[in-house]
Amino acid sequence: MSTSLLYHAFNIKGVEYRSTDFLGNAIIFCVEMTDKFTPCPRCRKRLVIFKGQKNRSFKMGPIGRKHAILNVLLHRLKCVGCNNLWWPQLSFMDGKHRYTRSFALTVLDLMRFGTIKDVANYLHVGWDVVKDIHKSKLQRLYKRMPIHKIKYLGIDEFSLRKGHNYMTIFIDLQTGRLVHAVEGRSENDIQPFLKKVARKAHKLQAVAMDMSRSYSSAVTKIIPHVDIVFDRYHIMALMNKAIEKLRREQQKELDGDEQKALKGCRFLLLGNYKSLSDKHQVKLDILLEINKPLFAIHSMKEQLRILWSQPDREQGAQFLKQWCFDALAAGPKPLIKVGLTLIKHMNGILNYFPHRITSGAVEGTVNKIKTLKRQAYGFRDMDYFKLRLYHLHRQGYSLTG
Repeated sequence: MSTSLLYHAFNIKGVEYRSTDFLGNAIIFCVEMTDKFTPCPRCRKRLVIFKGQKNRSFKMGPIGRKHAILNVLLHRLKCVGCNNLWWPQLSFMDGKHRYTRSFALTVLDLMRFGTIKDVANYLHVGWDVVKDIHKSKLQRLYKRMPIHKIKYLGIDEFSLRKGHNYMTIFIDLQTGRLVHAVEGRSENDIQPFLKKVARKAHKLQAVAMDMSRSYSSAVTKIIPHVDIVFDRYHIMALMNKAIEKLRREQQKELDGDEQKALKGCRFLLLGNYKSLSDKHQVKLDILLEINKPLFAIHSMKEQLRILWSQPDREQGAQFLKQWCFDALAAGPKPLIKVGLTLIKHMNGILNYFPHRITSGAVEGTVNKIKTLKRQAYGFRDMDYFKLRLYHLHRQGYSLTG
């Protein structure tokens, strides 16, 4: 019965059951290696004899709430033909590790919805054992990243830790899959991967990014035939920064009732006007009536949203040129700065129309990465961290660390 249990539940082959011991919270299965061994690794003959023995213990997956251990009596083998001596590697062994292959599969199953610490505590092993099993699996999965079919690529960065430590990620915008991650955000940091893209990703048509000079410069140098699309999210974020800067300036300059009116209005100014409740719309309208600079910049922000609803590049260009002219004429310095920036990057902004892509998938991935970092309390092994990033497309939003 126990031999069948070991085979069907844990895929243990090549052993004969001897006894079962119960020690504390553990079930210990004692088995002995059978004579169904592999041929001699040197001459491939099967005529061998036993020459020495030793006991080895292996961790197995739990049975109910009990921990299972396999105690194996191994025999060293000697080839009669060539006198070669060796210790056999049975099918359930995972290299020199002290756990079975089925235990490793149990760890991988639990890692789908548990943290490394939780899985380690449940299985009564060290966290490094769980991490090494998971890392080994991810290394096999992502030894080669498919990039030859990529049509649209997204680039963005996120902070690794406090200070100026960043990592740049590349996302396949059609599948949402992270295809590369590299420490740093300079031109030299991302050029090696872009060279690989130039060799293999022959279907690539456009790259979505923010208005970072290093990113656009690297793409222009390495893959000049590919369109650069400056993402609408970052353009609107630039506009929101200008509004926030003007609001702070106004709050310092004004006093009395006008200064009080600015309190608590930050998110009203930054949000989409149509998404606000009736109560908040009324409050914002009152504020804009008494503050002309904020009225000017806020109305220009709401008009800018219409840009991406234009039917084609030609009408989009007409709209954007007129918007920039109005922004320069409107007066507030933060708005003028935005207008000059959009004029400078006009071609990349208008590249949106033939491709209709945004870096929304990139922003979603960055949010997942932040959740991953928060739940893991950081990563000390950067290679493992990158592998976890490559695996994000197979996981839901609620991630494990």
